[in-house]
Amino acid sequence: MPIIKIPTVFNIDLEFEAADLGRRAVAYLIDLLIRGAYLLLMSLFLGKIGAEGYFAVTIFIGAPIVFYYLISELAMKGQSLGKRVMDIRVVSLMGNVPSASQIVLRWMFRLVESPLFTLLCVFALAGLSDAWGAMIILLMGIVPVVVVLRNPYNQRLGDLAAGTILVRTKERHTIQDTIFREVHQPDYTPQFSQILRLSDRDLSKIKTVLDTVARTGDPSMAERISLRIKEVLHIETDMEAIPFLETLLNDYNYLVTRK
Repeated sequence: MPIIKIPTVFNIDLEFEAADLGRRAVAYLIDLLIRGAYLLLMSLFLGKIGAEGYFAVTIFIGAPIVFYYLISELAMKGQSLGKRVMDIRVVSLMGNVPSASQIVLRWMFRLVESPLFTLLCVFALAGLSDAWGAMIILLMGIVPVVVVLRNPYNQRLGDLAAGTILVRTKERHTIQDTIFREVHQPDYTPQFSQILRLSDRDLSKIKTVLDTVARTGDPSMAERISLRIKEVLHIETDMEAIPFLETLLNDYNYLVTRK
């Protein structure tokens, strides 16, 4: 399988194995079977209770099927049930979980890219004499496949628009292997802007030290490197070594990702 390397600003390339067409197709079929089983069960249920009318069909049958991928990928962080079974996942081009807006945009393109949608259109036109119309609709199903095959990251149109890729879940390097970390506070204020004077490699060493301290419980290495950093960057603070190093990494991530 082709290996996708995603460069980051954190001194390491993330490596993912691209999801091949066969694995994607099986995942799609699994999701199709799930939606088909739901359609059958709900049709039987509504028939037994005597529910009729456009409203009941739309709410209880149509909406869950239409919004299946949107809801599942939002809830399962880039996976549907079929994708989970086949060990594939949608990730952003930064290698992390796609944002809600990326998933929504990807889903919007799916409404016109779906092979099932295309087949329904073809069947609808089959009863007409407009051969050109049927050919145009058929091309709607071919173009997305061609786009995936010709794209180096195996992206479909929705992925290109949303800035996402579909990969195997067993990636060789994850975003956690870098110095990346989420800064969740919306009002976060960096304390040590001098950290930008250090290189990514220097920051990687700080993360390695923190990981070692967490594993061994010995803070002596963190104390030594924190003293050295304070000396080099001319930082005066009474913070203890480990909180100081953690703050440096948070400051760096905040400043770099908001440039």
